[in-house]
Amino acid sequence: KELDDPFVFLRPLGLRLGHPTTTLEPQVDGITPSLWPQDDEDTDSDSDSPRGTGSQALPGLGGGGGMRAGAGAVGGGGGFGGFLASMPPTPELLAKVAALPPATDTPHVDSATARAADPAFSLRTLLRPFRLALLLGLLLVSADTVAALALPALIRNGVDSGILAHSLSTILAVSAAALLVVLADTGINAFQYLVTGRTGERLLYALRVKVFAQLQRLGLDYYERELSGRIMTRMTTDVDALSTFLQTGLQQAIVSILSFVGIVVALFVIDWKLALIALSVLPPLLVATVVFRAKSSKAYTEAREKVSAVNADLQENVAGMRVTQAFRREDANAKRFAGLSDEFRVSRLRAQKYIATYFPFVQALADVAGLLVLAGGAARVHSGELTAGALIAYLLYIDMVFSPVQQLSQVFDGYQQAAVGLRRIGDLLRTAPSTPEPAHPEPVPRQLGDLVFDDVTFAYGPDARPALDGISVRIPAGQTVALVGQTGAGKSTFVKMVARFYDPTEGAVTAGGRDLRTFRLADWRHRLGVVPQEAYLFDGTVAEAIAYARPDAAPREIEAAARAVGAEQMIAGLPGGFRYRVSERGRNLSAGQRQLLALARAELADPDVLILDEATSALDLATEAAVTRAEQDRQARGTGPDGAGRARTTLVVAHRLTTAARADRILVLDGGRIVEDGTHAELVAAGGTYAELWQAFAAGHEPTVQEAAAVAG
Repeated sequence: KELDDPFVFLRPLGLRLGHPTTTLEPQVDGITPSLWPQDDEDTDSDSDSPRGTGSQALPGLGGGGGMRAGAGAVGGGGGFGGFLASMPPTPELLAKVAALPPATDTPHVDSATARAADPAFSLRTLLRPFRLALLLGLLLVSADTVAALALPALIRNGVDSGILAHSLSTILAVSAAALLVVLADTGINAFQYLVTGRTGERLLYALRVKVFAQLQRLGLDYYERELSGRIMTRMTTDVDALSTFLQTGLQQAIVSILSFVGIVVALFVIDWKLALIALSVLPPLLVATVVFRAKSSKAYTEAREKVSAVNADLQENVAGMRVTQAFRREDANAKRFAGLSDEFRVSRLRAQKYIATYFPFVQALADVAGLLVLAGGAARVHSGELTAGALIAYLLYIDMVFSPVQQLSQVFDGYQQAAVGLRRIGDLLRTAPSTPEPAHPEPVPRQLGDLVFDDVTFAYGPDARPALDGISVRIPAGQTVALVGQTGAGKSTFVKMVARFYDPTEGAVTAGGRDLRTFRLADWRHRLGVVPQEAYLFDGTVAEAIAYARPDAAPREIEAAARAVGAEQMIAGLPGGFRYRVSERGRNLSAGQRQLLALARAELADPDVLILDEATSALDLATEAAVTRAEQDRQARGTGPDGAGRARTTLVVAHRLTTAARADRILVLDGGRIVEDGTHAELVAAGGTYAELWQAFAAGHEPTVQEAAAVAG
């Protein structure tokens, strides 16, 4: 009789987690009050978190290549998480942030446009939506330049018409005018920084949204070939370099160019002969600038690649610290990281050597030009061809004309880094997703119908052996199908085709007679539930982890999903219950606890197609049987959240054959092909590949097989 209760095997689950069995009080409005404490702060305690190993903790799911969160099974990509995410803010920083006034400004950026795919991305397309604000900033910069150029002219007039003419009124008038120019320029500068700063932040907000949206569009193949540290560099180092240039460097570059042009014009207006003398140093300056740009550009590109390698290695080592410490690889990894860091240091020093040569050379040319003008100008003043005021103004302009050149040289450092970052961001945004959206999407039918593989072939690369080779199979709606085979047989690839993590190289996968490639990805995946072998949990509460696919789910729905997969007792043992704070990747939970939450997450999504990729391989048989019976109970009810009848198709990737034995149907894969198809009894009786696998499994797990038979009744 107890076997008729789908949750009977979960009653002692708390004991297996290392906690005494918790007796839960009656529910109120579908929830257990003690599991939903009303305090404002989430409970988070690593020391109190239920961990365990061996028989005292629910075992986690390790090993092999399922659809892992953050990495593909085939090709071995890295995790998606960034190493900086694990670094908590300091109390001082939190206090300073809390003391800031509330931010009420809005970016006024079209989110839909920012998130849209942009294969033709360029700096021009990035700046186009902000052209009016940029034009206003340019006008303010021009006004600032005019104010700066006006001061030497006023000084000239004050010297010639005031000091030399002994006219106090002229001196006072010129001084008053200069004061007004300075005050006006101060106001212009303040408004200019406000406009350019706000425009720069709006632009970078749009860029970050665009890059993040593109990362979400890209298929698993991109993450399997790109190191996660390099991906993080796109969102951090490259965007920050572009941010620094756009907010400060670009403005300074425009001011320098306008100042240089204005000063050259003023020099020719005052005395064209002295202007020719002053500008005689420009040819060697231009040659030096061209050489500097060519060499430094290569150095900066190399430095960007080196820092990406440093970030990638750091992220990988932080993510795999447990393995590093277990195998005593600290010294070797430290040497490797030091080597990568030294390569970055060398590349940066190479760029700094170019800077150390170029900037002093520019300063030397400026000094030479000043000496030439002073010598020629003094003679012209002595002969009466030039006034003293004009010579003073000329010398001031000479000092100013090389200042913009030096500023441009300094800006060039930031420009080179921004240019490299922009190019790499552009390469990312121009990367075509391997699972593109259809040009004319069709709606996903309410009743999905049968899943059909129609002569499907797929390879992970042009030169790779096909992971699936000519697969043709029909899976009726509502059927539970187990995929069995040796490691590398194509089981995980099979379910990835269903989830459209990849598209077939040849053939098609259809649902209800329609090719999956005709559906919008979001619409199709909304009908799926995926439980990977290695459960990935995001930072948040237990309730938020379960409601990840349905953030608007009510507490009673969240608790019902947890109860359906047998996670309620485990959650009751956590401080705060559903309010317990789960750290990044669920590190303060055991692997088995993470797996139960992943099962509850899929249950709450109530999918039409449920994919279990080795989702219960490490659970004890009683717990696995309870999860299976919960699914069978749901199938018997055949209802969705709206109460409508709906059959759920379940695909189970299983290495443990006791899991496969419970399925309605078993597909045996070998070398990317289906070699057997039938029920457990039929395949054992046939004496083929599955029978051999079962005999080998039974010989090594005789007690397990007997227990499975007892559980199955």
